[in-house]
Amino acid sequence: MSRWFRSEPMEYISLIVNGDAAHDCLSDLGKLGVIQFTDLNPELTPFQRRFVSYVKRCDELERKLRYFGSECDKFGLALESAGTVDSFVTASEEGKASN
Repeated sequence: MSRWFRSEPMEYISLIVNGDAAHDCLSDLGKLGVIQFTDLNPELTPFQRRFVSYVKRCDELERKLRYFGSECDKFGLALESAGTVDSFVTASEEGKASN
């Protein structure tokens, strides 16, 4: 559980992680719920950042899914939920562990 009170002991550290390991490392740190990030490039606009192409791809996929859902509604097709994001992540992690 996260704790963000001023009286909590904190440390300011610099963490340098290889790009290949960054996602897994930050995911694990995020699951602990006790980390906060500082923007080291505040002068960059959101569109100048490295990850903007990934965000655009997610937005495009979300737009396509909304369109697909509206077309299914138009033709009276019932959609079933594939589950939650958490169940997908858990299944993905279990798949990595079995490989």
